[in-house]
Amino acid sequence: MNPVSLDEIVRRVEEIPALPQYAHKVLKLTEDPSTTVTELSEAISRDHALAAKVLRMANSAYYGYARRIYTIGDAVIILGFGTVRNLVMAASIYHVMDRELPGYVLARGELWKQSIVCALMARKLARRCSYDNPEKAFVAGLMHDIGKIILNTYLSEAFAVILDKVNKEKVPFMTAEEEVLGFNHAVVGGKVAEKWNLPEELVEAISLHHNPGGARISPALTAIAHLTDVACMTMGVGLGADGLLYPYDGYALKVLRITHPDLEEIISEVSDSMFDVDSLFPE
Repeated sequence: MNPVSLDEIVRRVEEIPALPQYAHKVLKLTEDPSTTVTELSEAISRDHALAAKVLRMANSAYYGYARRIYTIGDAVIILGFGTVRNLVMAASIYHVMDRELPGYVLARGELWKQSIVCALMARKLARRCSYDNPEKAFVAGLMHDIGKIILNTYLSEAFAVILDKVNKEKVPFMTAEEEVLGFNHAVVGGKVAEKWNLPEELVEAISLHHNPGGARISPALTAIAHLTDVACMTMGVGLGADGLLYPYDGYALKVLRITHPDLEEIISEVSDSMFDVDSLFPE
């Protein structure tokens, strides 16, 4: 059963909204070493709704600052350009991610919750294994499953067949996707990342987060995306149907030179602040 081709899916990716103009402006400013705190703060503050979302997330327990952050300027100074850029990215795609995905048995909000927890865990893991860009790891974690939105929307009729294959043959969900559709949600997610002009190493990490051994541009970043995805499933966050029979890939552990106890410690650290997860949801 293959109700639609990957080429058709790629065309349908065009229907996903582009990143808002303000997000591109912020991304451009944070990549320019001459940008000042004032310039970045003013760019974010021009959009009052965006500024409110960024401050809401900046004051969550996940960032752990003793004093409250009241202004975008304070957020930029305290959190840094990279973190603020990622908060803008998260706020920008919230409306895309915060939806029900019946094909993956995910209630509204579950994909967003899993994505933001994976992003925060990816940053922790990146720091633990001395990856040189923890904020890029955050984006990989945030967007790794965005392909599910496309497949859920356009291929709903195939999911009954996929779930039946998972249950009867005891294969991982993404293996069943490939056998039924000819491709999986990770590949489609990579197409979205390409449309949004994300760096090639992020496109690779999103496309191969179920197959880290295939990474060539940045095996470490792809390994981080894979391990944090599985770790979220272990925590029961965004489990849905996709969490069935989905183990850690030993190759990813070797690439990052970490162990299962290391991952368990990171899971424990993130779990300790899960009570505050709702503060990461823009209103």
